[in-house]
Amino acid sequence: KGVVANFRCALPHRDTAFQWFRPDGVLAYLPLPDQQMSMVWSAPDALADELVALPPEALCARVAEAGGFRLGELELITPAAAFPLRLMRVNEVVRPRLALIGDAAHAIHPLSGHGINLGYQDARTLAAQLADLPDWRDPGDLSLLRAYARARAEETALLQYTTHGLNRLFKPANPLLAGLRNLGLNLTNQFPVLRNSLVRYAVSGHF
Repeated sequence: KGVVANFRCALPHRDTAFQWFRPDGVLAYLPLPDQQMSMVWSAPDALADELVALPPEALCARVAEAGGFRLGELELITPAAAFPLRLMRVNEVVRPRLALIGDAAHAIHPLSGHGINLGYQDARTLAAQLADLPDWRDPGDLSLLRAYARARAEETALLQYTTHGLNRLFKPANPLLAGLRNLGLNLTNQFPVLRNSLVRYAVSGHF
């Protein structure tokens, strides 16, 4: 499950997101205005239920400790809530006069942070197609909407399965798998072209 809550931070986050791949799940701090942050902790069901049941002070202490007190002491702003994490794909993204975009079209694990980028790209692609239509063309025509679906199919499938694979890769406690995983991440960090491409995609939604 993904556990979410918002906190006020004792230390400034400087508009920086932080992420930790822990034995008990993936923890992320996402910056919000006014020295606040949104926490997403992708955790096993038992831990997720435990976190949601904690009183505010205990939850703040647990989340701050899990993040190494990177943002200092935390104050809870919104109660913790949990939602199930699972790979979901819809059979049809479009039908006559209907097009799905964003999370309605493709659920993606939050560890990558790319769900919102995919939604923006969906909206951008669909809007561009509609803007280029001649006046006589029906914007709800199925052939037009299928062109939108085809244009978005490759990127969304690639990110869905890549993110799902990364989530599975970070789960095992097998030392050999952990060593191979860390080697791959270290090699990625040592190649500026690859690293910068990934950063560009994270920031702008394209390589």
